[in-house]
Amino acid sequence: MNTDIIHHLHAIFPDRDIRTAVITRIGGMSNKNFRIDIGGAKYVLRIPGNGSDGMVERVNEEYNAMEACKLGINPPVRYFNTLNGIKLADFVENAETLTADTVQNRDNMLKIANIYRTLHNSGIRLRNEFNIFREIDKYDRLMEAVGAKMYSGWENVRPRVMDLERYLDTLGVDSKPCHNDALYDNFLKAPDGSIYLIDWEYSGMNDPMADFAALFLEADFEKENEDFILDVYFEGNIPDNAREKILCYQILWDYLWAQWTVIKEAKGDDFGTYGTDRYNRAVKNLTRINCK
Repeated sequence: MNTDIIHHLHAIFPDRDIRTAVITRIGGMSNKNFRIDIGGAKYVLRIPGNGSDGMVERVNEEYNAMEACKLGINPPVRYFNTLNGIKLADFVENAETLTADTVQNRDNMLKIANIYRTLHNSGIRLRNEFNIFREIDKYDRLMEAVGAKMYSGWENVRPRVMDLERYLDTLGVDSKPCHNDALYDNFLKAPDGSIYLIDWEYSGMNDPMADFAALFLEADFEKENEDFILDVYFEGNIPDNAREKILCYQILWDYLWAQWTVIKEAKGDDFGTYGTDRYNRAVKNLTRINCK
């Protein structure tokens, strides 16, 4: 057994014989995740990945994740250490992790629209605001601290990205509880057909169209499916400004996660072309914006 994992399990289960635990590595893009079988129960242990310091406020994540548990859209969280980000949640037996294809299945889109409607319209107040413009400023400071370099031409691109704040203000910005990290593999489908939304590291109060922007980007949604899920979510009355807001947030997400990538890679990770692909798409989509 990995000695670090043993140490964490001793802290989580002080009264159990850790030697009986069965540990299995499972997926995760930036964190290390392990299935833990112990005492007849099954859990997922999340160990934060390299370079997450300064990016995630664990006190906010814990509070927000617990609120999502109360809404029934996040599997129960049994342990959370806000100092190191170690988290233990219930393992959903025989769950299907959605893919870029299966997330666009009609039945799954219906359920995801309902998850977002439940979250966005819950009336709960998450512990923090997630303002992407302020996050870009924060990531600039993190880049400087680790000596990371943004991609070529960023000096001209950044002002255009930041000017979207003014444009979004003219479109109208809402502030509701949002997940803010709609990777398709953050959706787990249980055998009974219910879907959970996991990983609340970047959650916070934001505009709901930011959640749809991320979802459409991550799974490369077909236009027909974008229209379908928005129509379900808005119950047939899609606001005129929704798609333009989504485009703005897509640019912002791509730019932010490009920054995220160069910071992570400056600390030793390797994400291949992930960062440059997102940056180049942000630059391309800037030409589609209608603001004057």
